[in-house]
Amino acid sequence: MEAVEAERNDQNTPAPPPPPLTLSKNAQKKLLKQQRMEAKKAEKKAAMKEQKKKEAERKRKEWEEMLASVDEEERSKLIESRKCLRKERMEKRSEEREKKVQRLTNAKEHGQNIVVDLDFSDLMTPNEINSLVQQ
Repeated sequence: MEAVEAERNDQNTPAPPPPPLTLSKNAQKKLLKQQRMEAKKAEKKAAMKEQKKKEAERKRKEWEEMLASVDEEERSKLIESRKCLRKERMEKRSEEREKKVQRLTNAKEHGQNIVVDLDFSDLMTPNEINSLVQQ
């Protein structure tokens, strides 16, 4: 009876977790190298982000200094010209995007043209011709 209860208790208790897998030296080296590369990539990304932020700040300061150094009439002309340039860039991007969408839509509707040169068909065996037709 005690043996049955002991067996029942053994069935109710969860099995111990499997021992952690140990990595081979090569696997450890690869993992370490990958971790270093990911850390370096993150550092590079952060540095680029910081550099971009500094460049934007520098340009903004230059713009503010230039606006401060000119009179009211020149300032309004500069602001207007900058707005026009920005508007032109946005329109150009919009046109390019529309052209791309149109080109892709056209390709989707009409398919892509493919030309198969059959000048060598007389040199092909019947099996090769069948294979070509299936392709």
